[in-house]
Amino acid sequence: MNASALNPTAQSYGELQSAYRHFNDRLFSGELPWCLITLQREKKTYGYFWSSQFKSTQGESTDEIALNPKHFADRGPKMVLSTLVHEMAHLWQCHFGKPGRGKYHNAQWADKMEEIGLMPTDTGLPGGKRTGDHMTHYVIAGGGFDLAFAE
Repeated sequence: MNASALNPTAQSYGELQSAYRHFNDRLFSGELPWCLITLQREKKTYGYFWSSQFKSTQGESTDEIALNPKHFADRGPKMVLSTLVHEMAHLWQCHFGKPGRGKYHNAQWADKMEEIGLMPTDTGLPGGKRTGDHMTHYVIAGGGFDLAFAE
C-alpha cells in the first residue's frame, strides 16, 4: 500500500494545494499569496473565503479558503475546483481590489470572475444577476478556467 493511501489528509490537502498553485499561476499570474485551505461542512455553501482568519503564535495572520466536502462526490472535480477558484477571486479582491460590504459580491468581483472564466450568477444559470449577497457561478466554455482545468 502506498503512503498516500494511508494518509488521506496529506492526499486531500496536497491535491488542493497543488490545484491552488496551478490556478494561481494560470489565472492570477501567480500574484495571490498562499492561504490556508480547509475543509468545512458549512451548511448551504460550497465554499467561503475569510480574510486574515488564522493567526500564528508570532501574531502573523493568513487568509482561509474553505471548501465543503459534502458536495465533492455529487459535483465532480471540475465544479469543486471552480469553487476553489471562485474563492480565490475573493482572495484576489481582498488583496488587490475593494471587497463589497459583508457577503456582498460586487461588480469588481464579478468582472474578475468573468476575466478568469467563471460567470457569476445568483441562480447558477445564464441570465442570473451578476452581483448580490448569495452568488454562485458556472464555467464559461473555452474560458480561462475551462482551459486551465483541462491542463
